[in-house]
Amino acid sequence: MDNALDLTINNTPKPGRPRRGTEPERLDALIHAATRVFLQEGYGLASIDKIANEAGISTRTIYERFKNKGDLMAAVINRLCERDMTAMFDHPDLDVLEPTAALTLIGDTVVSRFQDSDFAALFRIVATEAQRFPELATKVRCNHKERFDAALTAYLRRQVERGVFALDDPERAAAVFMQMILGEMKESVLFEPKNSLRKPDMHGHVASVVQLFLFGAMRRSQPATTAPRQS
Repeated sequence: MDNALDLTINNTPKPGRPRRGTEPERLDALIHAATRVFLQEGYGLASIDKIANEAGISTRTIYERFKNKGDLMAAVINRLCERDMTAMFDHPDLDVLEPTAALTLIGDTVVSRFQDSDFAALFRIVATEAQRFPELATKVRCNHKERFDAALTAYLRRQVERGVFALDDPERAAAVFMQMILGEMKESVLFEPKNSLRKPDMHGHVASVVQLFLFGAMRRSQPATTAPRQS
């Protein structure tokens, strides 16, 4: 019997039985099923059995792909973010865009993901369950935050090499930029009722952060047009 992932839903699902569709399509179906269960049950109450039932497959089929529930949760969040990372960091003109435009593109994309209701709910689940399930927070951090920070660091380092930025520590600069962009939004997601999250002017917020990141808070006689170089 073919052991490929079997995820196409029909009226009489038979767990574990291979169905039609490509491997990516079957994986997408599993990820969507897992997303629904995590959003409905939270991480603690969700189980591989419940996810398998939602997807119409056997638990064995899931374990052939993922070692445990934490790996599956990390994959759910990673799938939500992967398209954004590709759109930003594989942008053919990113390195030659004017820095304000490049960082605005990155910032707008990041905050738009946090404004997605499913992503916000999953972020809240991971944050609130981190103490009970520290391995979950570690997996999500490695699969999402560290990958994103590394990509942003690489962008900043390339700009240093091109002579655009003067940064002694591009890695620290990337971390600071992300905290500036997301600090207020993370606070809103974590501490406000999920059905009444504020919808601030995030594009205006991103624009302010980019200007502060690039040019600082020192008064200048004329507006700066490029990132200042360190003496």
